Amino acid sequence: MKAIVKVCALALTFGFLFSACSKKDIQIYENDPRLFFQIPGTGSVALRDSVIYSFPANPKVTTTDTLWFNACIMGNAAPVDRIVGIKVNTENSTAIEGVNFKIVSKILPANAFKVRIPVVVYRTGLKDKSVRLQLEVQENNDFKIGYNRYNKAIFIWGDKFLKPDIWDTSNYRNAFGTFTETRYAFILKACNITELPDPMNLVQLGYYNAVVRKALNDYNNTPGNTQLTDEMGVVGFPVYTGIGGAG
Repeated sequence: MKAIVKVCALALTFGFLFSACSKKDIQIYENDPRLFFQIPGTGSVALRDSVIYSFPANPKVTTTDTLWFNACIMGNAAPVDRIVGIKVNTENSTAIEGVNFKIVSKILPANAFKVRIPVVVYRTGLKDKSVRLQLEVQENNDFKIGYNRYNKAIFIWGDKFLKPDIWDTSNYRNAFGTFTETRYAFILKACNITELPDPMNLVQLGYYNAVVRKALNDYNNTPGNTQLTDEMGVVGFPVYTGIGGAG
């Protein structure tokens, strides 16, 4: 009986301590707002690690475009506007603020839990090359740093066709083969798209594969044209039906 009483007392003690600790943690959390970044994905990809943008893939765009990411808070909304702390990691960036990009706004509106942050990127000076920008959360009077995993947002852009970061590990490679700028440019033009679809959409990838192979055949058989080539030699695409794949 004494053993049972001791066990119950210990349980009550731990329960009380856990309850007190939880309330204290919640109070600190509410009074200590934090910030983290997220880059929304598309399709089966909920979040991206980075944004890769090719100006030539967007023929309607001339000299500038706008890329976006979300600044999200941990804690309560506030009845006043707050400043989103953003810093450039210069060691991991080649893009120069005012030359290659501009951050238009850093304000989290009153009563908001997140805000879309616009990054205007410039095309000038990037012919046949690209730049990289790594933005990170900067602690300020309004916010401390939130999740370490979501402490940064990475952007890569240029006046050239840039390789999607998941090309080699997804169905893109299965559907279109080894990446080259020439192949990628031909794919986008033939399919009349500015970026590839969700790599898990096997039916659509299979359809685009058929479109690309027909377009290449038509191109190579057009009088006056020579066979399409790139740095790997004569361009060719594998037959891909959309069944199976790496994801």
